[in-house]
Amino acid sequence: MTIVFAILSIALSVGAQFLLKFGVQETGFDNQQNIMLIIKNWKILSGYLCYSLAAIIWLKVLADWDVSKAYPLMGIGFILSLILGWMLGEVISMDRLLGILAISFGVLLVART
Repeated sequence: MTIVFAILSIALSVGAQFLLKFGVQETGFDNQQNIMLIIKNWKILSGYLCYSLAAIIWLKVLADWDVSKAYPLMGIGFILSLILGWMLGEVISMDRLLGILAISFGVLLVART
């Protein structure tokens, strides 16, 4: 069951990254006048909420597993962000893909222990 919490926490963190990206793209981040727009943007607020939920859920993971087992599983976030980014039209280079495959192999090794 802990693996479910770990994956949920990681998925929320990935979702937070994309929400923050979309929010800051809407408002811009080039001057101080945009600070209030950034603070009030629903995507950015939702991103911070996702990060907060992810952190709370991650506490459950840490309560059940050694950090040396739990933390490497964060590599799943690289895989999820690559897939989601590709689905949203991001260009994925061969080097990036090979790097994610290497991370995936490492995550698989850690998960087996």
